[in-house]
Amino acid sequence: MSEFIQKIVSGINDKLDGVDMSKSIALNIKDEGSIIVDENGARAEEAEADCTISCSAKTFKGLVDGSVNPMTAVMMGKIKIGGDKMVAMNLGKILG
Repeated sequence: MSEFIQKIVSGINDKLDGVDMSKSIALNIKDEGSIIVDENGARAEEAEADCTISCSAKTFKGLVDGSVNPMTAVMMGKIKIGGDKMVAMNLGKILG
């Protein structure tokens, strides 16, 4: 697992308290790896999920630091969302 993925997993787990994760999210970060976030927390793993979010590491870093607007990135094709798009809103609460 890359250091980048380890930092994301750790950061997400620190912020999951109080967020409804009854549906799962798969984060696929190009050239870095995959993360699953569900009721068991975040972990580096590639698996099926209710919602899949794919982007580059650069875009993900921008989401975290606030320099990338998620809606604009989706419209520009920098973020791809598959499955239940409403579940993706939970990621906003986590990254907030």
